[in-house]
Amino acid sequence: MKKKIKEITSVFSQDNPKIKKQIDRVKEKGHQRMTILVIPHGYDSSFHFQISVFTILFFLALTVGLLSLAIFGIVKSSNTRSEINNLSKIYGTYFDSYISNASKLEEMQEEYSRLNENMLELFTLIDGNDDELLKFPPEDDIRTTAHDSLQKEELEDKELDVGRKYLNEIYELRFLKQRMDENKRLVEANYQYLFQRSSILSRTPMYNPMYSYNLTSPFGMRKSPTTGYWEYHDGLDMANATGTPIFAAGPGRVARVTYANTGYGHHVIIQHEYGFSTLYGHCSRIFVRVGQEVRAGEMIAEVGATGNVTGPHLHYEVIISEEGKTDPEEYMQSGVF
Repeated sequence: MKKKIKEITSVFSQDNPKIKKQIDRVKEKGHQRMTILVIPHGYDSSFHFQISVFTILFFLALTVGLLSLAIFGIVKSSNTRSEINNLSKIYGTYFDSYISNASKLEEMQEEYSRLNENMLELFTLIDGNDDELLKFPPEDDIRTTAHDSLQKEELEDKELDVGRKYLNEIYELRFLKQRMDENKRLVEANYQYLFQRSSILSRTPMYNPMYSYNLTSPFGMRKSPTTGYWEYHDGLDMANATGTPIFAAGPGRVARVTYANTGYGHHVIIQHEYGFSTLYGHCSRIFVRVGQEVRAGEMIAEVGATGNVTGPHLHYEVIISEEGKTDPEEYMQSGVF
């Protein structure tokens, strides 16, 4: 094998007489000079100049190269112009939409900033745990996380040309989304509080037991209409004609339906959740029974003059298990049917 390689090398070596003879012949022809005679029109004398074959070949090669570059440039320019025209059409079609969406993004950012401030204020008003706020990462860290995630997506996006990146609006939108995700716990904390508060309020006796009435005796100290002595009045006397409907002030279960010769006469006690109870006294008729579940606003009795009274009215009380009897007007003022 080595012997064959040496034989081939020796054949093509410049030391080979045949190869050397061919090279010398090419050099000789290349250095041959050609005389070019230029004869101008008129009476001017002619002139001539000499040029070698190598020089002629060089200029021919240079001319062909320049022509090739020119043709390539024209084709490339045509393709680029066509692409620019297509992009201009697309850009012109979606330009208004782009401007509109960019404006909406700014509005979203402003709205979310205001919303977040309101959520923080609400969290403070409900005596939220300040340690929870310390768990939220700073906005600079959120922006960095959003930026890094988008850069990773850019590298994995096969349709995105090398060196190009997403629009700035996409980065801002991702940052906004990241902020919302991080502050979701704040929203959940506020929602949980408001949901519990709403649940409590919906089960609390906060409605008027009658549509209309004349308040003849408020809650607290008063002069007794029957004895004339000062006494502590533990409810409201709400006067109206006998037979006026009485409604449950909140949802609950009927705990007592009874009659007393002195005191409340025919009366009903409804037990509500969260330690509340309501009493409806001096009724003429009662339409519920012990153990019955009633809804807020459900008719349970009618106004009467039973028991220790001077005229037809409803004696209404609100009792809290841990505090005792409280002023019903504080709850009645919160809502009506």
